[in-house]
Amino acid sequence: MPDPDPISILCVDDEPLFLDAFQQLLEREGFLVTTVAGVSEALELLNSEYFDVISADYAMPEMDGLSFLREVRSRGCESLFIIVTARRLAHISIDAINAGADFYLQKGTDMTTEIRKLSAFIRKSVPEKIAGREIKEWEKFYKSVVESQGEIILRINPDGTITFVNEAGVKFFNTPYEDLLNKNFFSRIPDEDRREVMAHLQDLSTVNPEALFEHRIVDGSRKPDLRQWSYHGFFASGGALSQYQVSGREISRIIRVGVKEPVQIEGPAEEPAAGSTAAVPEIPPQPEPQREEDTNWSGLVDTIRTIDTPVFAVDRKGVIIAWNKAIAELTGVSPDVMLGKGEQEYAVPFYGKPVPMLIDQIIAPPGTVPVGLPSSIRKVGDTFIGEVENVKIQGKPMLLWGKGSPVFDSRGGLIAAVESITVGEPQPGKEVEEYLGGISSITLKVSGEGVGGAIAGAIGSATGGFGIYATNKRLFVIQNPELNPAGGSGGVQFGAFMMDELFGTTVDTRQKSIADLEKFRVFEAEKEQIDKLDLKKPVLLSGYLTITLKDKSSFRIYIDHKKAFGHIEQLIRLFSPENLKIE
Repeated sequence: MPDPDPISILCVDDEPLFLDAFQQLLEREGFLVTTVAGVSEALELLNSEYFDVISADYAMPEMDGLSFLREVRSRGCESLFIIVTARRLAHISIDAINAGADFYLQKGTDMTTEIRKLSAFIRKSVPEKIAGREIKEWEKFYKSVVESQGEIILRINPDGTITFVNEAGVKFFNTPYEDLLNKNFFSRIPDEDRREVMAHLQDLSTVNPEALFEHRIVDGSRKPDLRQWSYHGFFASGGALSQYQVSGREISRIIRVGVKEPVQIEGPAEEPAAGSTAAVPEIPPQPEPQREEDTNWSGLVDTIRTIDTPVFAVDRKGVIIAWNKAIAELTGVSPDVMLGKGEQEYAVPFYGKPVPMLIDQIIAPPGTVPVGLPSSIRKVGDTFIGEVENVKIQGKPMLLWGKGSPVFDSRGGLIAAVESITVGEPQPGKEVEEYLGGISSITLKVSGEGVGGAIAGAIGSATGGFGIYATNKRLFVIQNPELNPAGGSGGVQFGAFMMDELFGTTVDTRQKSIADLEKFRVFEAEKEQIDKLDLKKPVLLSGYLTITLKDKSSFRIYIDHKKAFGHIEQLIRLFSPENLKIE
């Protein structure tokens, strides 16, 4: 029997053959599939029609998949989003996840198997998304009701931290909403009332979650105001208190019998000092409710499995959630042994014991450095880069170099970290030259000497296909043979690559060996030889990087697109920030 309400999927890809095959595979799984060959057509369709799932190719001439994803999300669309790509690059998968993608599909693999995984993910995730939207709609309705109430309504954590207050509460405390958040509600209750209130609150349970009090609280005029307060406790599945909802109502017209006159308080109640239990009775610490994103690792884990370089990932508590085939082959330790382990067990295959690695810096609280971790880790954007280290892997001396990135959820919260491992064999008696990174692009050009050559470069008529790369010792400009229109023997179809580059959507960021950099170089400079590095951003004409040496000679490479400029700026900041000047 056909599904009476099939899941709808919009597929966007500029390769007709792939799009047709992808549609057939998805339709065999019972999905209702619509295909378009361009982003403009897709955006126009999304103006009038909703799809449960959207899939998009990473490299498209009109707009790349990540830019399309950001545009879709900016419109408030919450459909599942799948990034599809033929490139096995770790940064693409991490960028996709951080941009809000839900799944990452690799072209050129066993597509039948991959489609089965994707189908299972869609059938599980679409109902969850629908349920999530219904909850959000209910929350909007709830908030509109709460805001319209004359009563004061707050949400507070077990320790009294305010997480929400309605408009009536803002007026009562005479304090802006943002300033009330994270303040302590209990600290505004006079001491003698607070002790009794806290004693009764500790008696709340899942069976008896409510308590009604009349107690004083310091209002916006710094005076204690007697009101009736209702407390309702919310409890996690294990019975632990997670939050209170508190509502307060004005009771001045009620005749109270046996209630003492309010005690005048000269100043505002002070916030309890950190760690102090004198003002507020100690409440047993409550386990933090686990966020849904923390356990939904399917997209991230599946992505890491497809990467050819050694990669592993941990959650924000340091527990291993992914250990791909390449790192298993490198270390001789299988995923079955590593998954689920914490306490820095991921370091054992490299150092022989649990010790901090670069990935620990990524999940550490901001501004802190884990004990025992080298302070030489560099941070460029969201990428953390370590120094080359001497280790033993399966008993063999090796050089290890780690690079890592955080993974964020849709709200910008850290949920995981990913580290990729590069290894090499040590060369006795020779100082290690460390590869830092680089890019090649059709939009990167060099030109001849003199004014004529400078004009040719500035208007974009010089031959492109060059690249800028750096090690910790040298800066290279190379002519990439795979992007050379005159070569023809490279592994990249020049026509397709040219179309991508025409719109600035593609750069080659694959790692190059130092031997290849030396082989294809058109310019090279030792770090110590460089006097200054001038970067000019492309606006109307091409931008450029001018490398000026201490002997006053110079070399210039032209940059036609802002995306390439961003890569180069990041690379130069990593290579020699002290010599960088940006116009």
